[in-house]
Amino acid sequence: MSDVPEDGSCAAYRPETPWKPWPAVGLVLVASLAPMLIGLAVWIAQDARLIEAGGELPSRDGIPSLASPFVLAQMIAGQLLSLAIVWGAAGWKGARAETLRLTPPQTGWLTAVGYGLLLLVLIGPIEILLYHLAGVALFTDGRWILDGLRSPYWWAVILAAVVLAPLWEEISFRGFLLSALAKSRLGFWPAALLSSGVWTALHIGYSWPGLASVFLAGIGMSWIMLRTGSMRAVVVAHAVVNAFSLTVISLFAPAY
Repeated sequence: MSDVPEDGSCAAYRPETPWKPWPAVGLVLVASLAPMLIGLAVWIAQDARLIEAGGELPSRDGIPSLASPFVLAQMIAGQLLSLAIVWGAAGWKGARAETLRLTPPQTGWLTAVGYGLLLLVLIGPIEILLYHLAGVALFTDGRWILDGLRSPYWWAVILAAVVLAPLWEEISFRGFLLSALAKSRLGFWPAALLSSGVWTALHIGYSWPGLASVFLAGIGMSWIMLRTGSMRAVVVAHAVVNAFSLTVISLFAPAY
């Protein structure tokens, strides 16, 4: 199969999946609810006194604090369950590698890191401008994670944000969902807009500049997928962006 599409662009991406668009959207939405389902199961277990959380959980503005190992364990369990659901569904008809863009050639590690740095350079100034224009403090949407970064469990926050989040989000949205949408009559860019929109909706509760930044990052990741056709490229680029964000939050975000 040629790496040059009929329109003459330099895209390496070819959507291949047995999934139809709307079943794929439904599956990803169900998988994305896994952390909530884990939380509900834990709450039911606590109410039935089957498990103990170790006292009242710390929170910030009603949001459970990541300084709690109990909260972190729930988050990580939810991420793993989400990843498992999408990974399993992608294997339908033996098409996992093609659906999730796991087939060779995969982008080199250093090149993938470079794509992540490029996203930071392109989106970072826009993000700062949006927060400024909205009159919203720059760290508003990241402060919920600050307690965890400054706690003894900082390593679990990094595991959740820099390893697991890029894995399950990219496999779900730039792998599984984008493949199904882009193979339909929508074509690539409408599919990228829709999949990025669904991904952004999962961040409900962010300020509008935060949501806009997430959407732009989704479009950027979609562009990387179009250019490389490589799951490694988008996962590593996402990890670079998240690692940079955590570093900035840890060093510069004001205390509550």
